[in-house]
Amino acid sequence: MSRLLEVQRAARAFYRSELEARPDGWAVRHLTGRGLRASLADQHWSIGYAPDSWRALVDHLRREGFADEALIGAGLASPTINGYLVDRFRDRIMFAADDGDLEPVGFVGRARADRIRYLNSPTTAIYSKSETVVGLGAQRGKLLRGAVPVLVEGPIDALAVDQVGRSWAGISSAGVAVSVQQALMIRRWAPQNRVVVAFDSDLGGRLGAVRSLDVLSQVFADVSIAEFPGGQDPASCFTSTPAGLATALTTARPLAEFAIDFEVARWEKVLDHISGQVNALRAVAPLVRRLPSDRIAQQIVRLSQRLNLEVDVVSREVLTPVSRAPSRRASSRRRDPDDPEWPNMPSRTP
Repeated sequence: MSRLLEVQRAARAFYRSELEARPDGWAVRHLTGRGLRASLADQHWSIGYAPDSWRALVDHLRREGFADEALIGAGLASPTINGYLVDRFRDRIMFAADDGDLEPVGFVGRARADRIRYLNSPTTAIYSKSETVVGLGAQRGKLLRGAVPVLVEGPIDALAVDQVGRSWAGISSAGVAVSVQQALMIRRWAPQNRVVVAFDSDLGGRLGAVRSLDVLSQVFADVSIAEFPGGQDPASCFTSTPAGLATALTTARPLAEFAIDFEVARWEKVLDHISGQVNALRAVAPLVRRLPSDRIAQQIVRLSQRLNLEVDVVSREVLTPVSRAPSRRASSRRRDPDDPEWPNMPSRTP
């Protein structure tokens, strides 16, 4: 294991030197154009560049005394069908992926626009995507000084968050899937018992944010979401106006509240029927109960208006959850739509 860590550190240093050797290269121009020049100079981030060459890293690491088995075992190179060993990452901006001890155990490479945007290291003896994040080592100091961790999709989004100020620490999960291991890694270095999710504003980002609620709520007491205009992500928002990103983070709302709106929207086509209204309410009631106590009453009123249900009905469903198995006698009795017990009618799937 120690040899694999050594080769990863050597690769990180190589990628960094390659970036510094190309001050006019596309990688530097790309980051500078997005307002992230300060991140380039920040040694904590150790941003690098993988040259557009088949064997640049392989040749370098061999000269450093590493065996081919170590390069393959670390996921830095792979053999071709002809038996040649070639670099996994080529012509990409490179970010080290940290484990819980802040060791660089893998990489995430960002390509130009005409290729698959992000490429991760393959799973190895020391690297698993679900057990690493990008930026935790770079943001450790800010976290320990009280900055709120902001979980984003891509490493460049994390750089943008880092530029906003001392109150926010950008950390990338390298995608929208968030694991308990990742949450625990961040919490270990974050005295603030709070996390903000700042995924992209597209459907994948919104769905990923909702799915992260259960995982993050196991680790953090306060889980919020920062929202962006359609089509934007933290990096594009920062490029457009840094103040806009700061505002989005400052005005983050409970992720459970966002999840409620997301779930209700799924029932939109049947909300003109009482069955749709009631079943939408039952779907979101557990989420309402997870809101801060001072926001539950407000959410009950919002749901009453959105679902066209009496406030008392919504309150009873949210505040006094009971088993939904109706008795045979009750289920056979004809229901009056004005009867407050009307929610016991059969469900209708959206």
